[in-house]
Amino acid sequence: MDLEKELKEIVERELDTLGYELVKTESFQQGRRRTIRLFIDRPDGTVSIDDCVRATKALGLVLDGVETLPGPYNLEISSPGFARPLTKTAHFARFRGKRARVEYVETGGGKTTAIGTISEATAEAVILSVDGAERRIAFEKILKANLHPADQGTPEPERRPRERRGRR
Repeated sequence: MDLEKELKEIVERELDTLGYELVKTESFQQGRRRTIRLFIDRPDGTVSIDDCVRATKALGLVLDGVETLPGPYNLEISSPGFARPLTKTAHFARFRGKRARVEYVETGGGKTTAIGTISEATAEAVILSVDGAERRIAFEKILKANLHPADQGTPEPERRPRERRGRR
């Protein structure tokens, strides 16, 4: 079993016993340390700093005992936030009637983005209402999906150009 899959199974099992849901996992190498970033939620949708601390302590102990985790790591746990990732069929079903931003691969192979209201979620696809038209997007075609922040009473973050830094 590969490391990512094993980590996800261990984390989901432990979070479930604590009463949390694993929304999304990100794991990447930064220099000599691996960063494991987890987004958690509660059934009522409220995750506090105390929840993150509780999950961090419990998961830290569990992950320290995982022999397949190579070397040191940083564990980061957060709430899903306003632009909550939608990674499972159940997420789309739970947020039916809310606006979502979905990036997906079109039939021709190109990437596109749809922003619309979640009308329905089946085992195979999500149906978005985009400008009055229904758009069916198969789950295997979805690259990334989030609740649309503007629908949550929060304006979308302002995009500023990043400052490029060269070698000094």
